[in-house]
Amino acid sequence: MKKLSNYTLVFIINWTWGIIQTLAGFVGFLIHIRKPHYRYKGSIVTIVKGRWGGVSLGSFIFIDTDIPKKDAPKSNFINHEYGHTLQSALLGPLFLIIIGLPSIIWAGLFSDWRQRHGKSYYWLFTESWADRLGGVRRG
Repeated sequence: MKKLSNYTLVFIINWTWGIIQTLAGFVGFLIHIRKPHYRYKGSIVTIVKGRWGGVSLGSFIFIDTDIPKKDAPKSNFINHEYGHTLQSALLGPLFLIIIGLPSIIWAGLFSDWRQRHGKSYYWLFTESWADRLGGVRRG
């Protein structure tokens, strides 16, 4: 019997334990079905141009930058978002409260505070944890 890969397990867990955010991500994927997308570590990365950053909903990652699949393994941006995918698999239905809500508030309301206090966006626990899970090392 063939062994399941870790990526497959994360995908399955996100479609069961993390079904709420994964369904939201699937709806987003369907809305942007004509946009460029590719599979990365069992997730689906969709490129939606703009200046808004990135978001991970279950096994669906949406980014505003065209990072080709061949460059994804060395991209801090995609690996950070994949870290959120792993958080989703770990936290399941609690992901939206523990990770999603604080991340949205941190991104949307605290940019002036971060600048005044010299804090990186990745300083918040939700973001630094996603970096660690995604294997991102920041200088």
